[in-house]
Amino acid sequence: MILLLSLSFKNTPQKVREYFAFGDEDKKKLLLTLCSEEPIDEAAVLVTCNRTEIYISTHEENSNTLISLIVKKCEDIIGRDIEHLRDYILCYTGRGAVSHLYMVSAGLDSMLIGEDQILGQVKDAIEFARKCNTSHLYLNTLFRDAVTEAKKIKTETLISKSGVSTATLALRVAKDDLSGFEGKKLLIIGASGKIGSIVLKNALSYDFSQIYVTKRSHNIDMSPNAEGKVSIIEYNDRYKYVDDADIIISSTSGPHFTLTMEHIKNNLSKACKKIFVDLALPCDIDERIRSLEGVSYYNMDDMKKYAKENNEKKKLSIEKAREMAADGVEKFLKWELFQENWQVFSDATKSLEKEIARIGERKTLEHLFYKIRDNGSLEALQSLIDTLSS
Repeated sequence: MILLLSLSFKNTPQKVREYFAFGDEDKKKLLLTLCSEEPIDEAAVLVTCNRTEIYISTHEENSNTLISLIVKKCEDIIGRDIEHLRDYILCYTGRGAVSHLYMVSAGLDSMLIGEDQILGQVKDAIEFARKCNTSHLYLNTLFRDAVTEAKKIKTETLISKSGVSTATLALRVAKDDLSGFEGKKLLIIGASGKIGSIVLKNALSYDFSQIYVTKRSHNIDMSPNAEGKVSIIEYNDRYKYVDDADIIISSTSGPHFTLTMEHIKNNLSKACKKIFVDLALPCDIDERIRSLEGVSYYNMDDMKKYAKENNEKKKLSIEKAREMAADGVEKFLKWELFQENWQVFSDATKSLEKEIARIGERKTLEHLFYKIRDNGSLEALQSLIDTLSS
């Protein structure tokens, strides 16, 4: 059985999700710890800025026992009990768990329907589990098939054609707040990361007067149209440029604030409006800056309004994509049922071979069909007739 525990933007506040934004070391520890438990055969964990999901393959039928076990292992790694955690956890088993992964992979469960980044994150999640030796036949097949179906959905529908992502939404939020970017200056902290690089790429299509980007150890891929418009600054100098910039967007994978309330307050000398957009989990920017005069602060939870408008435009594509995902789920569940009952088919084959040797092929097949007719359901008999007639 496949079981899934999910904490996502749909039902879990960002403050709670931050505890579960596991880094690679903690993810590995969690996976190995889970698979050391007798009921759990395989495990994989998906961590993004909007969700943490734990997938397991198990022979245990009692889902409550498994939920308690997984929650305990997570809290051990976090180092504390999370108050009211059970209120936020969504648990899926069997078909529900399989269907959820197909929806997630295709971007159908994302804040921004159809966004592309999640597909790569799903692939990374199962690859990480493979490297930890915690995913095998069932999870490898499930994730592989979900990714394949997601690619098909993105190719055959318009669900991903708008090019809208969390990174592009960040700029839209800022633009709406400022009524345009003409003559404005932008600071991107973490521009060499996955999300930050997308923010930079999109920012170059607007009329910013200047774009500042921080770098640490990674080089930033500068396109030709960035020349003269983009200045690379040292990370340690970021507060100097916060004062100069009109929009500050931060997206790093670090565990600590990139911008704190005290340092921002001490470095702001200009009495002008400033937009701070935090695309990180855990948060990069101290949320207390909301209280500063002239400051607007947005984090991932604030993106929901803008995401809803984008999703409304994709209704027809969403319907078709859901149908395609459902077909994919059905195929996997058939494979899983067949795999779990392989011994039954193996034993039946040996029994049929003996019967053929004793009474011949024709009579053996007739006896088999009669057995299906007399012992199977009406639906099973009709399904067999349809299969034989096709």
